[in-house]
Amino acid sequence: MGIGYHPRLWVWWALAGLPALLIVDLLTSFAYRTNTNADVKIIFPRSGTVHRAIVIFPGYVMPGDTLGKAFEPYVADDDAMVVVNYAERGVNVSRIFNQVMAALHTLRPVELRIYGASMGGMLSKLFLDQYRQAGAPYGKVILILDSAPASRDDIKRYPFLLDVSCWYPGGLLSSAVWAAASEFGTKPPTGNDAQQDIVRTARRAGALVGTPAATSQACFIAKFGPLKQDELLDVAQQVFFLQGYSSDNDPLVRVSEAVAGWRIAFHNLKVITMKGRNGRWHLPLVEYPRETVQAMIATSS
Repeated sequence: MGIGYHPRLWVWWALAGLPALLIVDLLTSFAYRTNTNADVKIIFPRSGTVHRAIVIFPGYVMPGDTLGKAFEPYVADDDAMVVVNYAERGVNVSRIFNQVMAALHTLRPVELRIYGASMGGMLSKLFLDQYRQAGAPYGKVILILDSAPASRDDIKRYPFLLDVSCWYPGGLLSSAVWAAASEFGTKPPTGNDAQQDIVRTARRAGALVGTPAATSQACFIAKFGPLKQDELLDVAQQVFFLQGYSSDNDPLVRVSEAVAGWRIAFHNLKVITMKGRNGRWHLPLVEYPRETVQAMIATSS
């Protein structure tokens, strides 16, 4: 076999070139997807009159605008939604809080409900910390956590990956690798209620989100502080935890441990298991929007 075709030599060439590729990726990170501003979208009620506002904090690298479109047909006629689109880079809790509160000021709801999907559950808790400091202007909320980790220890990934995310900013080359891996990754099945164009748009947006978003959001998860005993009692009327059936098979979150963790902050937390959503798929929200929204809005104190 000629030298040019020896498989071991190709491996060594690839390894030798890896540092150069990492340097290029780091250099591109200074100019690639540097916007740190989140975007908040209001979806007004079909009736034209707002009774309840639902604030949607999407999951990790999840596009909020498509999630809002998937949920929109299934909320009540007098429900408005305030949907957060995360920034290209970073999670600025104070800035997101101010944007959400400005949207709520426009809507002036009678009732406020907060929905936090996976990482969004962590953000919803930090949002409520600032909501408390602002005097809870819309009263106690109903908080719905969907397969949300209560700490970084609830993540089924090697801990060092979360730590690496806090110093590796991500760039153009790693984003291309992310997109390729996402394209060929296994996808959850879709329910009969799913709109296929929305599913395709959401999956494509998740693939093209870029590693600056992926690493900075992972760092946000890594730095999420421990929950304190009953700390949500003064701002939450009730807390619900949504999960799929066979939830211990969730590939990303240790759901049982997460439930126990959130019960520290709200001891009377109630768990709702959705019979139509298999727990082996982590948050197939645009694939099963009807059941998710029905569970979200059916909850009451």
